[in-house]
Amino acid sequence: MKKKNILILLISITLFNCNSHLNKSVLEPLTVKELKKSIDNDSLFKDTYEYIVYLRDTIIKNDLDKVKFTELTYEQVIDFVEFSSDTIYFKPINERIEEEWNNKYGIYKKQVDSVSNYWKKFKEENSLEQYVKIELVEIDKEYYTYSNDIRNVNLGFKLSPLKGKVEQIRFGFNIVAKINEKEKTDKYSSTYSSLDKSWCRSTSPFSRPVVRYWEANYSDEKILKYKSLKTLLRDYNIHIEVDKIRKNGKNISRDDFNIPKSIENHWKYENHEKEYLQDLYFENVVEEVLNKEYVEKYSFRNKEIDIILKKEFPLVFEFLRFQPKK
Repeated sequence: MKKKNILILLISITLFNCNSHLNKSVLEPLTVKELKKSIDNDSLFKDTYEYIVYLRDTIIKNDLDKVKFTELTYEQVIDFVEFSSDTIYFKPINERIEEEWNNKYGIYKKQVDSVSNYWKKFKEENSLEQYVKIELVEIDKEYYTYSNDIRNVNLGFKLSPLKGKVEQIRFGFNIVAKINEKEKTDKYSSTYSSLDKSWCRSTSPFSRPVVRYWEANYSDEKILKYKSLKTLLRDYNIHIEVDKIRKNGKNISRDDFNIPKSIENHWKYENHEKEYLQDLYFENVVEEVLNKEYVEKYSFRNKEIDIILKKEFPLVFEFLRFQPKK
């Protein structure tokens, strides 16, 4: 029995000696030999050490700020990292946080969908597209006289009035490869996509279908130069939006709809191919339209986890989250 106890003691002493350098203050750099030993023992220590060095040498420059961390060791930081990565320990905590968030904020999902659908219906019922139908019907290419190179590309759009004479009109369009659009992308996320539109204005009245031409911009021209109308429509979607129109001496603008800005921004991303971007403006809708306070799930969870980490490792937490005074 005595031999066994001595053996355990010797192993403990050996392990302590092997990692004794980690009991240094984080304000004291490790030697190359010590750093190699730590990384050989745990490859993840490299990232931890790099962040410690960054804080020590770049962020915590004031000696008075450094004083409070003189007793903080590398070993304590490692313990913090291991604890915060303990999935077994945090599993029930994450489940509790998930339930709390759903009870407090998850209820807004249906409300935001309802408000979004209301404005979609409103926009459709009041759409300026009810006054005119616009179709791309021709790609006209101008060539240099001295070569076969294309000089300009002009797009011919057919404008068909649906409710009498149109005096003036402005519309925008963008050309998007079909392969880049998901099947579930709807006309709202397409129309309000973050892609830049090309704008076309016509100030000549028309009371019957007419074809009018606009020069393609540089980015569109790169697509159109080697496309026929047939191959363009095969490979690309043309999203068209009427922005302003003049009828019977009265100007009508999409801005007159007073659709909340947060709703329009939400439409841009609600069907984004990257799911984490789909709720990018969700918080804005809740606060602007529903007039409610909202905390995104990720932020809510982090705040709750931070409370635990700060309680268990107050000095390490303060060090890793240190913010210099301005």
